[in-house]
Amino acid sequence: MALELREFPGAGDPSYLLPPPSEFLSALREGRLVLQGCDACGRLRYPIAPVCPYCGGEAFAWQELSGRGTVHSWARYHRSYLPEFEPLMPYAVVSVELEDGVRIYGRFADGGEPEIGLAVRAIVERWPGGECVHAFVRAV
Repeated sequence: MALELREFPGAGDPSYLLPPPSEFLSALREGRLVLQGCDACGRLRYPIAPVCPYCGGEAFAWQELSGRGTVHSWARYHRSYLPEFEPLMPYAVVSVELEDGVRIYGRFADGGEPEIGLAVRAIVERWPGGECVHAFVRAV
């Protein structure tokens, strides 16, 4: 099931902030959320990395995730450190415990104030240059 696609509501193109191309970013452009699953211990890892932080294993396979989870914690930004994010002020970033058993973080794209334990789902935000990032909205 493809994730919902939304256009980035900020200003300009913040693509220069993204890491080098990877399967993670390619999958987001296709509307999918994938993470590395360690072949040795089976744990998912985020952010992507060359070795597993749990067991040191180097072999992995990309696993597609549901993108559904609950807010574990969050922080609100009241000051923009980059001009591309100025129109979003203030905005929240959430740490989400995915149903798949890993925590990831992203912008809370619904506006308002998230709550710990709030059910959320991942969406894809397309930046003006075509690059995509994940964000979270309230689950319906």
